[in-house]
Amino acid sequence: MIDELRDTMERQSERVIPRPDPYARLLRLRRRRRQRRVAVLAAVAVLAAAGVMTGWRWADPPVPAFTQTFGEVPAALRPLLDSPTRGSLADDEPFLEGARREGAIEAASWHWFGGATYAVKVLFAGDLGNRRVAVVAAGGATLQALVFQGVAGAAADDLELTGTGELGPVVDTGFASDPAHPEYTYLLLGPAGSVYEAAQTRYTATGAERVWSDAGAGRDYLGIADLAGRHRYRVKLGAAVLLETEAGMAGTRPSVAIDPQPVGGRGRPLPNEARDAASTLALLTGLTGPAVTYRVLWSDEIDMPGTKNGRAFVLTVQAATADGGGPFFTSSYDTAEGLYRDHPSGYGIAGGVESTLIVMRLPRYAESDDRLQIIAPPHAVRAEITRDGGGPVTVDLVNGVGQVRMAVGSPITVTTFDTAGAVVAAKVFTEVDGFACDRFAPEVCAAPTAPTATPTPTPTPSS
Repeated sequence: MIDELRDTMERQSERVIPRPDPYARLLRLRRRRRQRRVAVLAAVAVLAAAGVMTGWRWADPPVPAFTQTFGEVPAALRPLLDSPTRGSLADDEPFLEGARREGAIEAASWHWFGGATYAVKVLFAGDLGNRRVAVVAAGGATLQALVFQGVAGAAADDLELTGTGELGPVVDTGFASDPAHPEYTYLLLGPAGSVYEAAQTRYTATGAERVWSDAGAGRDYLGIADLAGRHRYRVKLGAAVLLETEAGMAGTRPSVAIDPQPVGGRGRPLPNEARDAASTLALLTGLTGPAVTYRVLWSDEIDMPGTKNGRAFVLTVQAATADGGGPFFTSSYDTAEGLYRDHPSGYGIAGGVESTLIVMRLPRYAESDDRLQIIAPPHAVRAEITRDGGGPVTVDLVNGVGQVRMAVGSPITVTTFDTAGAVVAAKVFTEVDGFACDRFAPEVCAAPTAPTATPTPTPTPSS
């Protein structure tokens, strides 16, 4: 049971887009404050021993000099910085002044801010369900977003710093892990006048289709007290898409049926891993029900550097929709310890088994792995790999499956052939080193557009 829980947590943690962990950050913050107090007490002890001190009292950290005026900043940040403070406490000047003070104190405690005078602005202040949240832009040589939170109704100096990050055109933050309030609170904050939209995604054999609808409910920000499940949002300013993102916690994986036998005899069946992978794919895509068929495109036990015994179970599972294709992903399980891995290039959308060519890097446990995995239609017997105009490298395929070592680098063209020498399928593989806003169909992600105009302040409804 413990091993199962550990593996499940590891698997989910690698899939969920990282968010600030408030409890861990809270502990680090408190440790930092304790360290400052220890330093003060140590100095007090030295002074007392030297006979130059007769009394003392503990004092809060001094508030460094700060201003609400930002000097030269990147043009993309100016619209957000020039926007009015949003949230239910946007007009509560005593609270805002307290939040500015806390922001300046924290800015001074991080050496990478630089400077002696800090520019500080409260971008958001308000209650979201059981939490009071303040987002402060602060900086000297660099600009950071500081996220403070506490219980609803708390004073500014009772909030704790629970997240930090480089300030961007949009603030995108969520937090849970609070023992008293386990709900997942989410905040999306763009420049004044931004529009917030949520998407429903339809996966087919040829790609992903998005249907967007308003999610802001008339507010000038998107704040959700308890966001259940995974959701896709975007922030628009005029025609420009400033950000497209996924948000929320992974939730419970649904149980879905799958035949562990790989289609076309591509590999060997791995029943436990197939069920696990299909369940994860159902969670990531939301595809369940009688119209969806889960199938194994390839599965096998292979050599895997970096694992305890040098072996791993690896499989590619697909959710086939009514048109015969759909999203797929590849997962790997250490045969000795069950440790899970995946790779960004192992995600995608494919059509029918008889026509689709998948080319990917394998999930890895070692620092590097130059193997390129080929999953072609089962009747393909040979693949030719070319790069940068060089001569082809030939690879024999068994039921359409093969592997070749190719260093990470420029795009690779893979062409597969049948026994008669006719082309079965071809594809240009481009290296992928991270997840886009949609790991299955990154081409549908709108490239973020930096805002350039200063917004006109607009009235903000109260929370």
